[in-house]
Amino acid sequence: MQLLQKLRDSTCLEQAEKALSHIEEKAREYSLLIESFLNQTSEDLYITYTGLGYLPASIMYWYLTIMSSSSKCILGEVEEISLHLLPYREKGSILAFSIEEYSKLISALHAIKTLEYQYLAFAQLPLDERLQTLLKHYNVKTYSANNPVEASLLLGLSVFHALARKHRGNFQSRGLRLAKHGEEGFAQFLPSLIEKYRGVLEEVVESREPIVVFSSRFLEPATLTLIYAFRRSNLPIQYGLTELSERVEKALLVFSSVEDRVRREYWARAPHTTLEILINTDPLEAGIYIAMLSYYLLFPCGKSEK
Repeated sequence: MQLLQKLRDSTCLEQAEKALSHIEEKAREYSLLIESFLNQTSEDLYITYTGLGYLPASIMYWYLTIMSSSSKCILGEVEEISLHLLPYREKGSILAFSIEEYSKLISALHAIKTLEYQYLAFAQLPLDERLQTLLKHYNVKTYSANNPVEASLLLGLSVFHALARKHRGNFQSRGLRLAKHGEEGFAQFLPSLIEKYRGVLEEVVESREPIVVFSSRFLEPATLTLIYAFRRSNLPIQYGLTELSERVEKALLVFSSVEDRVRREYWARAPHTTLEILINTDPLEAGIYIAMLSYYLLFPCGKSEK
């Protein structure tokens, strides 16, 4: 099915919503592992990732940094953290969200285990039996996903559900509101989300010019899932530095509504032809919604779901 047709296909959207509900159920299971691990963590927390694991790692970093004043978190790519920080620290725990790039994860876990750090690692189940054996050796929690965007969304939902429960009493009404949103679930909002941004997505698909995507740093991890989905759909999309936005002919901006001041600055120097995805929700949820858009772009319509 062509991408433009998919954006207008109600049957495909119903299939995707049902499939996403199953993914969210699995995410709730994984969220229990994450919450249990965090409850045993009292020292520095190193939140690491490979590939599009950047999204769940970023959600965890910002959620804990904003909602828990006692948390001390460090965010970084797993190889960087294992090479440049862990050998020079004495205490701490590691969470790793890995999507593809198995060699980086395994190399880092070898160092982490040698240095006797406590850790919890997630990785997509590989087809290679040798990799499966290695991941089992390092006690990696494996999961199944159709593509890296789906994997990123699965882990992002897992993180959100774990932290929404754990911090429901923080920041008074905000913590409670986020917890209630987690209890309600995100899958049910996929149809309205596609309906809201269908026009922008169609313009991107129909564009004859290359499009450069700009976002706030806060939404960079989620925006990269969107770019990945567009590129997998053979669209000429690039990610650009916002400081260079005036040098492109056609742009797509991705922001949350609370970033209005920064957003207006970018609009002031944006090219004449500019599209926008503006997420009007709590910033800690915004990445999930962008990943849901990305998920639908790659959803295999018509195929039976497991």
